[in-house]
Amino acid sequence: MATELINRKVVRVPEVNGLGIAKARIILEDAGLKKVAVLYREGYEEHDTVVDQRPARGQMVYETTEVVLWIARRGYLQYLPALYRRSDAIGHNVVRDVCWLMEHMFGRLEKTIDQNYLYYDPHTTPAEFLNWLASWMAFTVDLDWPEPRKRALIKRAVDLYRIRGTKRALALFLTLFTGYEPTIDENVWPFKGFRVESEARIGIDSVILPPVNLAHCYVITVPVNFDKVTPELVLRIHQIVTMEKPSHTHYYLKFLEEQGDVELREFFVIGQRSGIGIGAEVIEPLPGDA
Repeated sequence: MATELINRKVVRVPEVNGLGIAKARIILEDAGLKKVAVLYREGYEEHDTVVDQRPARGQMVYETTEVVLWIARRGYLQYLPALYRRSDAIGHNVVRDVCWLMEHMFGRLEKTIDQNYLYYDPHTTPAEFLNWLASWMAFTVDLDWPEPRKRALIKRAVDLYRIRGTKRALALFLTLFTGYEPTIDENVWPFKGFRVESEARIGIDSVILPPVNLAHCYVITVPVNFDKVTPELVLRIHQIVTMEKPSHTHYYLKFLEEQGDVELREFFVIGQRSGIGIGAEVIEPLPGDA
């Protein structure tokens, strides 16, 4: 406790009189004063303008000190007939007092209602409302996705729906999520595959990597070196592609390779001593074959 008292920081209270409550909060927080209490006072200044503050400007206080601000309000009494605005002989008005009590009770709720539109904007809605906002458009975002990417994807949800299932939509989705614009090559596949019969002749009864319909295939290339890619990113990309691609299509995901890497070649090893590659080429002699 003694250490906490010694380490408490002393700050100077800034002047916020005449400012709107939103700007006044920002100035106080910048000065290190984060505890702010707001009370209402009847006045004809602009709505929610600070008309008084405690502690006053220039005082040196601890940063844990609560600053009380009084802001101008016309009060709920203005919405009642003139009959209820009359004061008694000594200037008291019970209805006015009750209205101020109610305004202090419901002031925070009133502020929430006034700023209700912020909950429908992906850039301003609180983080805990992002999944709720996405559900309005039947748009799925994983709970562990980074918050900025969630906001960017929800912002473009309507645009993505218009082109969903297309090459353009998939590229846009991956760009928004990864920050890299991928290249999508359609009607290609990196492996050709082949068939082997039981008598070791090319046939159709045994299949290894069966031929695929190139009209339903594409290769996605993300422009980032593979050594800079995390397993989590690869998993997320696969989840996004699986979620967005047409169900009958097949894809192959690849990343940029470092210069000098061995070219990907299509071959399979049958048995222990034979290798079959592109055009039945022997890719590499096995040990003992020399």
